[in-house]
Amino acid sequence: MATDRLLGLLGLARRAGKLEVGEALTAETVAAGKARAIFLASDTGEATRRKIARHEERVPVFTLPHDKETVGASLGFPGCAVCCLTDIGMARAAADQLAPLSESNARAAERVVQKQARIESRKGKKKTRVTAPQGTKE
Repeated sequence: MATDRLLGLLGLARRAGKLEVGEALTAETVAAGKARAIFLASDTGEATRRKIARHEERVPVFTLPHDKETVGASLGFPGCAVCCLTDIGMARAAADQLAPLSESNARAAERVVQKQARIESRKGKKKTRVTAPQGTKE
């Protein structure tokens, strides 16, 4: 039943605009620094897995216990093999549900927890800007 909750969470994220679906959009989101977790369907092809593995250093990658058709049906995108979450809270909720399923998912879940702690520690802090001194007009 936890996996049904997981598909529901991913569907909710899609409706909220916090989920990017597809290999190209996932790659763009990772490059922009907005991806918090990447999810692969269980029957994702080897070529797609290799492409997504390039992003694993920057973003945790999870393997879902569902095939592409099941994931696609729950998200409204037929045959969805890859998607990524851009919200750290939703990524944490999904990670908590996927961690017990495999060792690699448990490692990825730990990375999400660490990433969330870093994000929470930075909240409320403003970046200091270095500005040029105000001089007199010449």
